[in-house]
Amino acid sequence: MDGPLTRALAEQLNEALTGKPVAEIRVPQHRWQANMLLLNCVGHVMQRVRSHGKWLFFDFSHGYTWVCHLITRSKWQIVAAGAEVPSKRKPLIAVVLRNGTMAVLTGHPIFYILPTEKVNQHPEIKALGPDPLATATFHDDFPYRLRQHPNRTLAANLLEQDIVAGLGNALKCEILFATRCAPNLRVADMLASQIDHLAGTIVGMAATAFTFATRGEVFPYRVYDRAGMPCTICADEITVDRSGQDGHLTWYCPTCQPLGKTPTLFG
Repeated sequence: MDGPLTRALAEQLNEALTGKPVAEIRVPQHRWQANMLLLNCVGHVMQRVRSHGKWLFFDFSHGYTWVCHLITRSKWQIVAAGAEVPSKRKPLIAVVLRNGTMAVLTGHPIFYILPTEKVNQHPEIKALGPDPLATATFHDDFPYRLRQHPNRTLAANLLEQDIVAGLGNALKCEILFATRCAPNLRVADMLASQIDHLAGTIVGMAATAFTFATRGEVFPYRVYDRAGMPCTICADEITVDRSGQDGHLTWYCPTCQPLGKTPTLFG
């Protein structure tokens, strides 16, 4: 789950859980260590659910935070009071509020319980780059971090969570297309003005993806997963680059994003 989807989920969870006391937390009996920490949150109020990149943070009133990264088909669901819990997957955690509403976690996420004051000191969280949806200084932080890896391709760098938090392969492809950057373009070959323009494009693209996510609508991809289909700009055929340094495929338009050509600021 990429950053915009995670942010939309955080807002949904925030609306359902924030300000309400937790009446019960249901966890598998065999996870006794997790039970000790999770059950310690019963009776306390969920103060806020927030996100940074692909990570969710559940802040409790007694100074503890749940840190969650949804991977391997992991999912949070809100279940209304009196409704049945979806039975396709066995719940890992079920948070029950006093009004009967439940938040149910399934799958195999990365999950930590940390003192709130120490969350940002955790190695995985400390290493995260700026989030285009949450970091006020993104336009300063992102260019600096990007330039630390000049010999890597821009395509590879956009997926590094220590450079920009929250981008997935789909948005990476769309950002490269929007800025007319070829899949093999190296950061060292980019002008400062192009990197600044790129930063603005990332913020705009992430915000648009977030808007679609909050509406429950599919993002209108122009190149991602559209191999063989016509480009919406020039009508040439979308193709796939399989030579990425990171092992990810990159869908692109060979006419709008010609390989080996450095883009101009305005395409």
